[in-house]
Amino acid sequence: MTRRPPPPGGRPVPRRGARGPDPRRRPGTTALPRLILAVFGVLAIGLFALILGVYSSYTTGLPNVEDIENFDLVEGSTVVSGDGTELATFAVEDRREISFDEIPQLMIDAQVAAEDQTFWTNPCVDLRSIVRAVLQNFQAGETVSGASTICQQLVRMRLFDAQLMADPDRQVERKIKEAILALRLDERYPGEEGKRHILEMYLNQVYYGNNAYGIWAAANAYYDKDLTSDAPEEQLSISEAAMLAGLVRAPSRLDPSLEAVEEEVEGGTRFVVPPTSQSITVRDFVLDQMLESELISNADHRAAIAEHIVLAPPDDNAYLAPHFVYAVRREAGDLLEGEELLDTGGLRVITTLDYEGYQQSAEKWAQIGYDLDRLSDEELVATYGEAAAGEAGWIRQLQGRNINNDAMVTVNYRTGAVLAYVGSANFFGESTPEHQPNFDVIGQAYRQSGSAFKPITYAAGFESGVITPATMLMDVQGEIVDGYSVPNADNRERGPVRVRDALKYSLNIPVAKIQQLVGTENVVSMAERLGLDWDPRQEDGVAVPSLTLGTIGVHMLDLAAAYGAIANAGQFVPPYLIERIEDSDGNVIYDHATDADDPEQVLSAQSAYLVTDILADNTDPAANPLWGPRFQLPAPDGSRRPATLKTGTTNDFRDLQAVGYLAPNPDPAVTDGAIVTGVWVGNSDFSAIEDVFAADGPTFIWHDYMAEVAALNELPVHDFARPDGMADVTIDAVSGMLPGEFTLTTVNEITRADRQPSEPDTTHREVRIEVVTGKIWQEGCGDFATLAPSASPDPSAEPSPPEPDEELFLDLVGWEEERPPWEDANTAWIEEWTGREDELNASVRTPFPGPIDATFAPTEECTPGEIPTST
Repeated sequence: MTRRPPPPGGRPVPRRGARGPDPRRRPGTTALPRLILAVFGVLAIGLFALILGVYSSYTTGLPNVEDIENFDLVEGSTVVSGDGTELATFAVEDRREISFDEIPQLMIDAQVAAEDQTFWTNPCVDLRSIVRAVLQNFQAGETVSGASTICQQLVRMRLFDAQLMADPDRQVERKIKEAILALRLDERYPGEEGKRHILEMYLNQVYYGNNAYGIWAAANAYYDKDLTSDAPEEQLSISEAAMLAGLVRAPSRLDPSLEAVEEEVEGGTRFVVPPTSQSITVRDFVLDQMLESELISNADHRAAIAEHIVLAPPDDNAYLAPHFVYAVRREAGDLLEGEELLDTGGLRVITTLDYEGYQQSAEKWAQIGYDLDRLSDEELVATYGEAAAGEAGWIRQLQGRNINNDAMVTVNYRTGAVLAYVGSANFFGESTPEHQPNFDVIGQAYRQSGSAFKPITYAAGFESGVITPATMLMDVQGEIVDGYSVPNADNRERGPVRVRDALKYSLNIPVAKIQQLVGTENVVSMAERLGLDWDPRQEDGVAVPSLTLGTIGVHMLDLAAAYGAIANAGQFVPPYLIERIEDSDGNVIYDHATDADDPEQVLSAQSAYLVTDILADNTDPAANPLWGPRFQLPAPDGSRRPATLKTGTTNDFRDLQAVGYLAPNPDPAVTDGAIVTGVWVGNSDFSAIEDVFAADGPTFIWHDYMAEVAALNELPVHDFARPDGMADVTIDAVSGMLPGEFTLTTVNEITRADRQPSEPDTTHREVRIEVVTGKIWQEGCGDFATLAPSASPDPSAEPSPPEPDEELFLDLVGWEEERPPWEDANTAWIEEWTGREDELNASVRTPFPGPIDATFAPTEECTPGEIPTST
């Protein structure tokens, strides 16, 4: 035997076992190690017994893996509305099994790269993927990553019953049984030949969306290609194969046929998947995986990324409320951990939709975006009545403005039940870049909410105590933060504005300031507590100065639910579509009533009420003479039905929103009539609408729809219930402080009882003015006049020299001095309008109750020692 050489500079390494007895060891010192070894031995035996017992409990009653060959796709599922209307039947159509040798190698490579990169070498379970998924899910605090191999997916599709798949409390059991059966599957079908057979079964069954089960049906449904044909035109491209492979992850969510755009080409039309489609994103991911696995070359990868995916013309289906039905399919797929049972399990899915009470009305009013420039005047009147009658009809005012699409959703905000759901105008209408009728704007599109986001910022402000409805801010344009500035929609500045009026009339400058006062991170937190899910494509995150103006895309369904939480006294109830699911024997395998979480109090009832009270002004002619007369909802007796309303218009006119809710029954246990509705108007390709504000488009749709369903469903009329902990206060109309010695105008306001104004008004005050320069007098200047309360000067009156105790000054200097950029802009604005106060009052569009009730005080002080000379 050759001995290893000694390490450099060291002694020879002793051979194992060559060392003799350790002279330092004393007799009796082996007892403790032996005891430890004994304890560990007992623990190991106990652990082994425990594992054996657990394994035995999970293997008892497991399906026979041999039964995986006997699967038969036979029984479809029925979807019904809450009022009993049958909406759809999910069933397998036009399915054909093909052999492994008939499946293109390109498709095999793409599917393996997409779903199970170690498929050919793993024992049907990938331990490394399981560990990675566990760590990712633990870090995220929720399930964000799966680790199911192709074998495990096949087991789930063919051997598990509906009860096991639908029970959320049996998820761990399901995963363990899935892994055990997958290992048995590997034993049953060993080697490469076995894996070929497993993959053949998988590719003949897995769901690809668009009602296509199996790869032959998928290629036929999406591309009108026959995989069994050798004809060149029937062959899949790399890009097409990658897209199909990626769809398996979430077939209903990723279905590209729902987003395809019809394009005119020489000789006809074609349906192209737009680059913004989620299916394109997933296709690109699969192509990256294929490149990483060296299944395609760099050149192939670049060409496939650049390729436009062209789909076969879509088939019409007979679904009622089709956008809702597809959304139900997505939700059911999540509940059942896959969509296979929907087409094969004979299930009955009972949904929340009220087809006759709400959905039919929603479909009518949401059709406007499609009908505007397609129907004749007579047809518009026949469909929409007075709304389209004559030149004054609001529908006529929208014609020729590049409006091609809209969407609408109604939710019961006390239960979360979705009552109406129209994802785009006319699901079966003509597809164009501007109007993609199959795409679900409500649940899948991230669209900017514009000013419809503002109530969330105000809610954060009320909750934090930074503002009350009485708080005054200066509506003056200037740097808000870090060079960011924003104008109002009408490019006017109003000077002193109280919070109630700033929200009621949707002013941009005050709310941008409130975001900074509250803290952007607190506004983000409030939005997320109210259920908003942000557009993931935001490279710079969502904590941006323009957040409060609705520049970050959100789902309309989430926005409506957020408003619903405000309506529901600050309690958030997530929206849902499915009441329960029954198996083919009528057994309930999912019941929302038992599985739903309790409402979460995300905002105090007092802060929620303040937002509601202000937004309700927008449908009250007495409180908002600008919009109230147009948008008040009628009660059965002809009086006003209390409701809130807020609009949102993006600065590029790409998205118009209107969201509002009815006052609920004062008894929180009564849910009837507690509805919130959100309406979106725009174009599918994000092209701009021509100079239409939300108050002139979606708001009319919201109003006429809400009036119709309230009458149709005989909804009772209630006032918004005022919670405990509120206070009525009388305040100075300008400053929002308590009336002071020189206050001229007061208004009544509502605040939280613990956040009432406590200081008297300081803006109306006595000021000493240096008589020659007109500047504020200080010691060392010339003669002064003491000027005290009087009304704002009448520009039509004869001029007269000022006299002591005759004139009131409104001193706004220093109001926002803690923010120097704001204060600098305020000072310049005051100087510009001093002496023109009445002109300022007449120049603003929003009818404030006398915001400027006195002459502005000078902004500068005289210089001591420089005594001016009278002339």
